[in-house]
This record gives sequence, C-alpha cells and structure tokens, in this order.
Amino acid sequence: MDRTFKRIIVSRTDKIGDLILSIPSFFMIKKMFPESEIILLVRNYNYNIVKNLPYISRVVQIDEYRQKELLEKIEYFKADVFIALYVDKFVMQLAKASKAKIKIGPLSKLKSFFTFNRGVLQKRSKSIKHEAEYNLDLIKKLDKKRFEEVFEINTEIFLDKSNIEAADKYFKDNNIGSKVLVVNPFMGGSAKNITDSQYAEILKKVKRKVSDVDIIITAHISDEERGLNLVKESGQERVHLYANGGELLNIGAIIDKAKVYFGGSTGPTHIAGSLQKSIVALYPNKPTQSPIRWGVFGNEDVTYIIPDKDSKKKENYKHKNFDNYSEEIENSIVDEIVKRLER
Repeated sequence: MDRTFKRIIVSRTDKIGDLILSIPSFFMIKKMFPESEIILLVRNYNYNIVKNLPYISRVVQIDEYRQKELLEKIEYFKADVFIALYVDKFVMQLAKASKAKIKIGPLSKLKSFFTFNRGVLQKRSKSIKHEAEYNLDLIKKLDKKRFEEVFEINTEIFLDKSNIEAADKYFKDNNIGSKVLVVNPFMGGSAKNITDSQYAEILKKVKRKVSDVDIIITAHISDEERGLNLVKESGQERVHLYANGGELLNIGAIIDKAKVYFGGSTGPTHIAGSLQKSIVALYPNKPTQSPIRWGVFGNEDVTYIIPDKDSKKKENYKHKNFDNYSEEIENSIVDEIVKRLER
C-alpha cells in the first residue's frame, strides 16, 4: 500500500532566488503526496512569491514570531515530515521542535548529522549541479520510487491581480509600447556584477540599434537614486525607472510585460525565468556563482554572458565588479539583447 503523510513542513528561509529555485521541490512534494497538507516556512520578504502557489496549504512567515513562539507553533502542527532545503542553527532547532518522525535536510554541519534522520550528504559548495537539483535530491529522499514515477519540473509563479494592475498602470502612465526591455542592474552582492556606468553604456548601444524599444530599469526603492542616475547617464529617451516600494511581484508583473529581460545572478532574474521570459544573463565563471549552480532553471530561452570564462587574466573575486569586462563582452551583451528584441 502506498504511504502518505498528513502534514509536511518545508523550510526555505534564505534569499529570493534561493526560494524561487525551491518551487520545483514544493511542486514535487504535492505531486508525490496529493493528499498531504504542505506548510512552508519562509522569510517575510519572500511571502508574496509563494502565497499563491495552489498546492501549498499554508505559508508561515518566520519573522512574524519570536523564536520561542515559533518553536512552540511548529510543534503544534504535528507534522509527519520536516524538510529543510536550507540549514542554519535556527532551522535545525525548528526541525527538532517539529517532532516529525522523518526529518530531511543537507548534512553540511556537524549538528545536522544529529538533527536529520534522513540527511543527505550533498557538498553543495562543490557546485557540481544546479541548486534546484540539490533541493530535489532532498525531496527524493522521502520516497525515491514515487519521485521517479511522477517526476515533473514546474517552476511557475503566480501574479496577483494587484501586481498586474500596478504594472498596467505604470505602462499606461509612461506611454510604454509593446517592445520592452527590462533591466535589473542592482544586486545584493552574492555574485559579481558590472558597474552602473557599464550598464548605462549597454542601454545607449541597445537604443541606438533598436530605436523603438522602451527600456525599464527595475530596482528596489532603496536603490531609487542609483536608478535615476542610471537613467540620466544613459542619456536616451524612453528609458524609465520602476523603483518598487510595494510587493515584490510588482516587479514580476513588469517583467512579465517585457519582451526581453537582462540582469545578473539575482532574484528578479529567477522571477523572469519562472515567467518564461527571453533572458540575457550576466554570470561569473566561479563554480559557486556560475550558471551550473545558480542559473535559471526550467527555462531554455537564456543566453549566459560569462566575462571571465575564457579570459587569460585571472578574475579577482574579492572585487564586486568584473575585472575581465571589456568592450567585446559589452558588444556581445548588446547583440544578444538586440537579437531577442527583433526576433
């Protein structure tokens, strides 16, 4: 007789991109155990990404609670299974507090060997496969046979009506046409990037080649000043800034209306991937930052530009911007964007 579980808790409590790359795992749990109640533990800033996933029963925003209160709440759920897709000290405390009979997680820290009774030794730092695949390997540990029987990749995210209305209003207010390039130039520093001036030069060249394109620079409201400077530095008409102070998926709705998306290894790039957009992505060659580990998942319409891939000059990863960036690389980015805008 097939085994099922009444309640499964899944924890992914780190960054935006990491959470998006966990969506295929959430989907697979429900596909394997359609009768199970699935509870997600996420950070507040990630709540809007997962709140509309139709196969999730409940989303718990862990920042809403004091630690002691949350530990008590986890036990109250009486889960059969606790799955940690990301591990830190507090997540291990949550796993123990759940009192779930099955506890699954990566065996990366000494304490994790005593926390997870179905731990998986992954060594993610070696970056030999994609982050989404590392996550799926943990789900497979729950029931390998059933996992393989029903396996399907699903990365879909769901925009709210309010997100779509916010994007529609922005397009109408700024008289934005149908040929749109969305650029997300600002990143949190987890991977290398190019400078704001280098982004400005790319925008100039794209506009010279495709005069009827509208370019929208997306940014969090905290980067509004940088965004305004970038618009000014580009010196081109029909270059706009969308500085988002509302829900994260407002940016998703802006991206969804674009023909092409360009950005580095950051959350909005993974949102663009989930929305199946045509993407030009700027990534480092370093294994722990490369597309092999952190590229877009479940979307083949992506070209990766990797400035230090074939360079004779060694990249210094203490620098936040690429040492190997050149005019040749810049032109390759422009050509890829233009090709996608005009196809």
